[in-house]
Amino acid sequence: MINPRKYGLHVLKTTALSFALAASFQVTAQNDKERVETIEVFGQKTTPQLKRAFDNQRFEFLELYNSINEVAKFDVICKYQKPIGSKIARKSCEPRYVKDFRAMKIQASSTGPGIDFNRLPSDDDIRFLTNDTREEAFEHVAALIATHPELFDSFSKLDALHQRIKQREEEN
Repeated sequence: MINPRKYGLHVLKTTALSFALAASFQVTAQNDKERVETIEVFGQKTTPQLKRAFDNQRFEFLELYNSINEVAKFDVICKYQKPIGSKIARKSCEPRYVKDFRAMKIQASSTGPGIDFNRLPSDDDIRFLTNDTREEAFEHVAALIATHPELFDSFSKLDALHQRIKQREEEN
């Protein structure tokens, strides 16, 4: 004859043991999931891809810079231009003070009707004649980078891309 009390205790022990085993299997299964092998793949960009990324980052930096900058002559103006003999427009940028100086020199060099292309200042002449303002602009940009964390982050990304391109060119 089966003692109901012993039988009930036996059923209780068996049930508790079953729950303990189930919980243990569940913990083991979770640990196995955590031990899944992970594989990381690091791709390397080609030099043209790095240069494209640099240009994109440069334009992002300039856009952010222009939104922060409050000195109009230091704004950087970007526009699409087609080089002579090409149908492909490229984005080029230059500071407002250079554009203003070039316009002033062109206006001063045209004494009669039309434009005498031989009297127009070259880019080297303009660069030389705006050198003092360029140094002032560099100081202004450096001050903005130092005081605006988001501009500093953007510049850091730009510099990192520049360093990678430079390193790649030195390796070849």
